[in-house]
Parts: sequence; C-alpha cells; structure tokens
Amino acid sequence: MRTSILVTKLLGGVVVWAVVVANICCSSGPGPAVQGEVAPEFRFKDQSGTEFSLSQLRGKVVLVNFWGTFCPPCVDEMPSLQQLQRRMANKPFELLALSVDTSWEPVNRFMKENGFSLRVYADFDKQISTLYGTNMWPETYVVDKKGKVAYKVIGPKDWTSAEVLKFLDVLIAEDS
Repeated sequence: MRTSILVTKLLGGVVVWAVVVANICCSSGPGPAVQGEVAPEFRFKDQSGTEFSLSQLRGKVVLVNFWGTFCPPCVDEMPSLQQLQRRMANKPFELLALSVDTSWEPVNRFMKENGFSLRVYADFDKQISTLYGTNMWPETYVVDKKGKVAYKVIGPKDWTSAEVLKFLDVLIAEDS
C-alpha cells in the first residue's frame, strides 16, 4: 500500500512537472493580443527604414502576419497572402507581413527567388511578435477598423478562400 501511494505521488509530480514545462516551452498561448480586445499598439519599419505604427492604420482592416523564411508553413502561406494583397488593393485594407528573420538578407533572397512583390516589414528583434504573445509561426491577427482584434489564426491559412474573403468584406463594410 505504501509503495502504491509513493508511486502515485511520484507519477502525479511528474505529470504536474510535464504540464508546467509544456505550458512554458511549447505553447504560444492566447498572448496579450486577445480577440475582441484592442490590438496592442506597435511601431514597425519597412526596408528603407521608414517607421509606421498600427494606430496610423485606424479606419482600415489590418491583417498582421508574423512569418519567417525559415518556416515551411509560412512559405506555403505566402502565395495566398500575395493574392490577398492584390485583391484588396483598392479597399480600406492593409497587410502587414512582419518577418521574424534575423535580417533583410534572407527576406530579400526569398522574395526575389519566388517572385513575390508583397510588402514586408521587419520584426527582426521579435519585439512585436513577443508583444502579441506569438512564438510560433505563422500566426496572424485580423484587426478591425476600430483597432480591435477580430480574428486570430495560428498556422497557415488560405487567405483567398471564399470564407475568408467574405469575412474581410464584412469587416471592411462596418463603420469605423
């Protein structure tokens, strides 16, 4: 009986430890950017060094996508992001593809080799993705015209699917 209690306590401790480690190391969690809440404000730069802020885009639907050239699911998602940007060109919509690579060099090489013209912005120090609670890529947030997180996606998505386009059109049609 004592052995049984000791084994139960030991196994229980191992299970608790495994849950704690899994939550610390392997979970992106909900993060500070929470669906239905105001999206955390951040500043970002393009390749020329021009600085922008999320709040400057108020009145537009903003798709914030964290990605990296080293990430196969991110690479797979890139064609649909490029097509989405083209489809939304004349609408109050902005796509922020924030690269979590370490520099512009791999980003420029990737874009050139694949013929992408999508505008990309830097999050090389990962401050923005950390602010949003993101540590797995791709991860995307759709921010409505009022600046609230309307939708969060972990993993790749077809951003040109009929369902997504309808959802974005509904957000665009809403008053700011």
